Amino acid sequence: MKTLLIFLAVNAVLVSSAFAGKREIVSSLPSDVPLNIWDDFESYDNSVNTEKGIYGDDNRRLITELDSGDELREMSRSVLAQVPRWRVTEEDKISYTIATKSLEKGMNFCSDEKFASLPLVSSCSAFLIGEDLLLTAGHCLKDKFDCQKNFWVLDYDNELGFSFDNQKVKIEKEKVVTCDKLISIQENSKFDYALIKINRKINDRKPLAIRKLGKVSPEASLAVIGHPMGLPKIVAGDAKIRSNHLPYTFLTNADTFSGNSGSPVVNTETHQVEGILIRGDSDFQMDLDLGCNRAYHCANNECKGETVMRTTELPFKFFPRF
Repeated sequence: MKTLLIFLAVNAVLVSSAFAGKREIVSSLPSDVPLNIWDDFESYDNSVNTEKGIYGDDNRRLITELDSGDELREMSRSVLAQVPRWRVTEEDKISYTIATKSLEKGMNFCSDEKFASLPLVSSCSAFLIGEDLLLTAGHCLKDKFDCQKNFWVLDYDNELGFSFDNQKVKIEKEKVVTCDKLISIQENSKFDYALIKINRKINDRKPLAIRKLGKVSPEASLAVIGHPMGLPKIVAGDAKIRSNHLPYTFLTNADTFSGNSGSPVVNTETHQVEGILIRGDSDFQMDLDLGCNRAYHCANNECKGETVMRTTELPFKFFPRF
């Protein structure tokens, strides 16, 4: 899959054409595209009439907003952020830094939008299913060589020292793991997953339990934990299943965005992972009065929904025991 490089969500040409045409502009950023915010200035310019963003009420919350005893907050500790190595600078013996921008400045979001002041750091999400095993979406990596070109960061739960005056985040080296081996990867009409053996075992948190048999109930309540648009860890809760009849995937109305690819889709009753978030529709639209972007909203029963690959369909015969 072609990796999309995004620097400014909408450039001046798009803004001027939008006003000239007197029509609604929706910036198309499909949720199955890894999100990368770099310092060079290129624009993603693709105006379409689209669907998706927020379904009904906006159910996104920073993971730090959950109570300390909340099971989802504990599970979130096993969700990691994927960061390309070349974005990372060694600060000192114990830390790295990443120069970046806020959602407002980096993707031209309106200043009153949710999370507008927070930094953009990561490209995809991933989660532990073993002490040294990560699961993510297949389209988040190209091959074994690409696997070596990424870091995965634990506990990216807050601003990491970012501010408008300090346009960078600081990451402790002990929070970073790397790719030891790409065990299995597929991206096709049936599968979209990658299983990664990381360079060391992580023993201070529990790997997430995944469903291996059976089928998620159509009445299940779901939550997605990950890093939408490269933001700090966010949980999108109160999600429901929209369609459950396909053998390899199901659809939800979770409030997810690019960068959520690879996120675990969790059953909030059983606390099992039911699937991997792999794709969705476009994410935001331009406010023509202000010339900035807003999350796209639609009703709970409208729009196409977000696609989740069932964990039961993972080819476990290729997986090491975990």
